[in-house]
Amino acid sequence: MADLHRRAQVSEAANRRYLEALSGVHITTSLGSLTEKLCRPTTWKGKRVRALNPYAPEDLALLKAVARGEFTINGFRNRDLVKLLYSSDQELTPTAKRRQSSAISRKLRLLRAHGLIKKVPKTHRYHLTASGSRAITAVIAALHASADSLIKLAA
Repeated sequence: MADLHRRAQVSEAANRRYLEALSGVHITTSLGSLTEKLCRPTTWKGKRVRALNPYAPEDLALLKAVARGEFTINGFRNRDLVKLLYSSDQELTPTAKRRQSSAISRKLRLLRAHGLIKKVPKTHRYHLTASGSRAITAVIAALHASADSLIKLAA
């Protein structure tokens, strides 16, 4: 009972994030302007970070993984992305597990540098930012759109 107020705050924030993800907010910004910053190298904590290529298979798989609905409320961890991005048919050696975890850590740094995700303080979890959600959703929608519909919109 002592933490009832805090639980209410956490629940309210989770519900707000979930409703924002479900709401189909109409975005009038062009795809080019949404992805312009993603497709350019940036710096984060004084170090250069490569550009994202949203249409490359590896980067696209990463973007789709972090945009999954199951991560809307509680966010995601390195461990969650390892399960999604690497198939684990056989038992891995500790060295292989560490390499996979390190690779995901570098990808998380890439996403943080581009402002797509933010770290939840004092946890190992990450959430999509509002701008990250818009950009990733737009990229995924553009990939699933037919060429005819895109040509009609351009005309």
